[in-house]
Amino acid sequence: MRQRRFLLPAALVAAAGLVACSTPSGTGGGPSSGPAKSGGTVTIGLAEAPDALDPTVASTYVGRIVFANMCEKLYDVDADLRIQPQLAAAEPEIDEDGKSYTIKLRPGVKFNDGTPLDAAAVKTTIDHYRTDPKSSRAAELSSVESVTAVDDETVRLDLKVPFSPLTSILADRSGMILSSKQLKKLGGDFGTDPVCVGPFAFEERPSTDRIVLKKSTEYYDKAKVRLDGVTFTVVTQPNVRAANLRSGDIDIADRVEPTDTKQLESAEGVKLLPVTSLGYDGMTINVSNSNGAGKSPHRTVDNPLARSAELREAFALTIDRDAVNKVVNEGQYVPACTPIPPTSPYATDTPCPKVDVARAKQLVRQSGVKTPIPVEVVVQAANSQATKLGTVIQSMAKKAGFEVKVQPTEFTTGLSNAQAGKFEVFNVGWSGRLDPDQNIAPFWDPTSTNSYSGADYDDVTKLIAEERATTDEAERKRIFTELTEAFLEHNNLIYLNHPKLILGHRTDVTGIAYFGDGLIRLKTAAKTG
Repeated sequence: MRQRRFLLPAALVAAAGLVACSTPSGTGGGPSSGPAKSGGTVTIGLAEAPDALDPTVASTYVGRIVFANMCEKLYDVDADLRIQPQLAAAEPEIDEDGKSYTIKLRPGVKFNDGTPLDAAAVKTTIDHYRTDPKSSRAAELSSVESVTAVDDETVRLDLKVPFSPLTSILADRSGMILSSKQLKKLGGDFGTDPVCVGPFAFEERPSTDRIVLKKSTEYYDKAKVRLDGVTFTVVTQPNVRAANLRSGDIDIADRVEPTDTKQLESAEGVKLLPVTSLGYDGMTINVSNSNGAGKSPHRTVDNPLARSAELREAFALTIDRDAVNKVVNEGQYVPACTPIPPTSPYATDTPCPKVDVARAKQLVRQSGVKTPIPVEVVVQAANSQATKLGTVIQSMAKKAGFEVKVQPTEFTTGLSNAQAGKFEVFNVGWSGRLDPDQNIAPFWDPTSTNSYSGADYDDVTKLIAEERATTDEAERKRIFTELTEAFLEHNNLIYLNHPKLILGHRTDVTGIAYFGDGLIRLKTAAKTG
């Protein structure tokens, strides 16, 4: 069949510049200590602890920040959020029927253990992602029928059905290629000593809260890498993270809170880089995650919100998104009720329900559930913004007869419990993806290990399949509109806003690449002091 090059939909390319508000740092915005030099290390303060450093099972945003520096992908995004080849040598060639993707690989690439990256290694990794029983990538790659190493530098993915988000998925964890040697050696323990292709190689993780990378000796583009190493340290309290940045105890601060920006803007030796996130913040309600996320059967769990769609709607109708933004986020976020950011060409015109306490009370009465109705909301411990959100929701929901208990929980423990279905309501954000499918399917596809609510609705599953099967922009937008309307009907996930991500760094660190996906890329970073 005739082959065609992959092209990102024109509207998505045009809108990308609206999302990426930052260029690599060090191009202005404050004095530096002199010219960039080779050598030295930087310390990054992360807002949470990453989970396993294995792309097969990983699910945290902070884990993606670490991976961005040691596990390259077949594709990545640039400053304008255009998809670009990374380990691939070019865009994929796609058969006319959209069911076969042929990918040429960058020649001469080695993993950080010195073994060659070839088509066989790509096949091994993608097959592993597709078939490992614990894989969080299996749902993302469920459209793939088979993977073939055509020759050493060519791999072909044959699909069961056309799947429009595939290239954007290969620009994330599903496109991270693992050393076959290390995967064979460690198997399910790959995350204890991960080996990929990247400017930095894994050195050690002496504790959950500390990860050390060193400059790779095998990296194909190592001449551009200036730093000797990177240390990630977990600083969960935002005010402490900001104070450590001011004092120079850390060089880079992940996600500065809106409440800390004014102090840091006037701090000597500090620069802030704000970008509009592709993601969202929301409240996930466990409706039928009775057997672990992605695992059948899905049964209604034993809590009032799960048993009653009326109560979920009532709970949602008590939430004033504008007030949440003002009180919790200093008015800096974008209130929203859908997972698609307003900068996306696929953003819908679906109106957000207005706060309606009277209607919420009526729905509570119709449900027949005795008030006050107990609801436990899990929020991230040691995060003042999350705790404040919990107390605001508590106050709002009380007006309709809900008695909200805010349960602060350590981040990775909260994620683990959410995946296992051990929660009622879970406040969690999603860092976002360029294609809206990946803001939706991981949380509404009943086979996904990220579907913490246990969502299993025929209407949603059907619409997801439809938007994935077409590349027509207008048709996909129509389908996404129907999906957002369905989400407001089911209320498994109550979307609150699209955040602004703010990176803070010392002015003697230059060359940081920070885009709208919120990942901190240090390939070209350097110290000037």
